[in-house]
Amino acid sequence: MTQDVAKQSYRAVLCMSCRQPIPVPAIVTTLSVVPQGNEAGPLERTELVFTLRCRACGRERPYRSLEIIELEGKPLPRASYVRGPHGLRHRSDGLSRAANG
Repeated sequence: MTQDVAKQSYRAVLCMSCRQPIPVPAIVTTLSVVPQGNEAGPLERTELVFTLRCRACGRERPYRSLEIIELEGKPLPRASYVRGPHGLRHRSDGLSRAANG
């Protein structure tokens, strides 16, 4: 008996700073594809500019919808960052800010 394993994929842009993939929210993908007029013909991509924060390095940059690529696998989990006097830093104790009551 053979099983077809469904490959997972997601849309992402590459971080301008560290080149790691940043998953793109579904709303950006939905807004970037619009139908051409009243025709039932092919879809046309419009260019949108949106801002995303990298999960790896924590930097936020503007990206264009034309930079979106399709990647295989699962996106990396979001890291927990803390804002300090020198910008964003990765939390080393594994706790969120709310847990430090």
